[in-house]
Order: sequence, then structure tokens, then C-alpha cells
Amino acid sequence: MYKLKHILIIDDDQINSLFSQIILEDANACQAVSVCQSTIEALELLRSLAGTPDAHFPDLILLDINMPELDGFDFLEQYHHLGYSHTQQTLISMFSSSQDPDHMERIKNYSSVIGFIPKPLSMATLNTLLAHHFTPPVNN
Repeated sequence: MYKLKHILIIDDDQINSLFSQIILEDANACQAVSVCQSTIEALELLRSLAGTPDAHFPDLILLDINMPELDGFDFLEQYHHLGYSHTQQTLISMFSSSQDPDHMERIKNYSSVIGFIPKPLSMATLNTLLAHHFTPPVNN
């Protein structure tokens, strides 16, 4: 499996975040995992990474939909407003226990969102996500 440099989990549920982090580490899916418990915290992290030349902006963001203050869709609006959808190669997967059809329809409005994965994260779901959306670079 191709190893990513950085995965960001944005989820206000600390237990689910810890469980997801353990799955990512057990799978050896990335070099670094960051966890933010709010979208505001995540936006601050992304601003700091975007302004640091040697920092690794996330390759993948697992974004919870239902959170206090700013929810996942509010985050997406800010993410796109800040231009990250055009300047970064980050893919975002909505990450929720909600199966609301309205949410499924809304995610289609965001080019950087690759889809929806249900909570809790499983090794099988992670492997499918990585296999479909991340391929190793070709060496010439």
C-alpha cells in the first residue's frame, strides 16, 4: 500500500478520533496523523501549514459532518474560500455516522470531496479508500 505523508482527522468525538488514529497507525497508512477536535482548530492548523515551506499539507482529510460551532460543510466553505481546493492536492472524505441523503447530495458540490465513509473507520474501508484515490508515483 502507498504511504501518505499526512492525514488529518477532524472530529469532535475524542474516542472515535483515537480509534481512527490507531487504525491509520496500524495500517502504516501515513507518516503523520494530525487530529483536530473542531473545524476552527483544523483551519488554524491548515493556515499554519500553508505558510510553512517545509510543512506537509494533508494528503487526506477525514472530516466529520456534525460538529458544534462550524460543521463539516462550514469547514468546506472556508477551505474553498481560502483557496486550498485550488492550491493543494488534498482530498477530503466526509466521515460520519449520519446517512442523511441531504448530506450525500451536498458533498457533490465540492470538488475536493471524494466521497463519504461511515464511522467508525475500519481497516477495510481505509484500504479501499487508499486504493481508489492514492497511487504511488511512477519512477522514470
